[in-house]
Amino acid sequence: MDWVDTLLKKSCDRTLTKGEVLQSLFHMIEVNDDTLNNIRSNKHDFGPELEELRQTEMQDLNFHLKYYRSLVNYLNSISENRLIENSSRS
Repeated sequence: MDWVDTLLKKSCDRTLTKGEVLQSLFHMIEVNDDTLNNIRSNKHDFGPELEELRQTEMQDLNFHLKYYRSLVNYLNSISENRLIENSSRS
């Protein structure tokens, strides 16, 4: 995940903290989770074409949720000292 390290370095250069990055990811998880729950709870029959779109949207949201959660896990595995150390080298 070299691109994540690059993104973190740029974030550090712009004074974003690890906590701020995580807060942004948590917000995206919350928004996507709420949207997914709203779509799942809607029991209207919109016909086969819209049902296919509904299923695709739910799959996309599930993918994004997994993606954001994996980023949170990755960021949490990096110590704050390592982030500072990496940003001061460049």
